[in-house]
Formats: sequence, C-alpha cells, structure tokens
Amino acid sequence: MYALVQNGQVAQVGFPSSGTLSDGRSVSNYDLLPKSALLAEGWLPLVENKPTHDPTTQELQLTGYTIEAERVIANYETVVIVAIPTLDDRLTAVEDVLMDILI
Repeated sequence: MYALVQNGQVAQVGFPSSGTLSDGRSVSNYDLLPKSALLAEGWLPLVENKPTHDPTTQELQLTGYTIEAERVIANYETVVIVAIPTLDDRLTAVEDVLMDILI
C-alpha cells in the first residue's frame, strides 16, 4: 500500500482508480507505475505499525502517521471495546437486585 504525501501531510492512502500526473498525463493502474515515478509524484510506501492486541476485547485505532524520507508509517493504539450488555444480561442484573431487596 502507498500513501500520497503533500505539503508534509498524508493526503491520501491507497491509489485512486485514475488520476493526472504532475506532467499532465492521465494515468490509471498506479500500481503498474515504476517506483521512481510514484516517488516523484509524492507516493511513498505505507507501513502499518500495529501493536499486538486481543481482538475480542480491544480494537486498533489509527493515531496518525510518521512521514520519513522513504516511507510513511501508520501508527495505531489499542482501545478497549466497550461491550453493550445483552437483554439477558440486563434482566439477570435486575433479578439480582430484586433478590437482594426481597431477602
């Protein structure tokens, strides 16, 4: 995967289906362009820096990009997934409270 860097910022991640090069030529199939042409247009290889996580309790959230001379690094952090209790879970909780009141 590649990222387009413009004015020191990531402007786009992933190639468009078609576009216009800086010399005015129309192009599609960016993935077939030589690496030198991509670099000249501001496209840098994108590397994802994903920490290990437990997908049942955590999800990854993009925190930003680090732009280097030869590549862009996508940085992620883990975020705890907030579980929404099911109807059964809520009913059980209510029953527990009622039992505590009645006892």
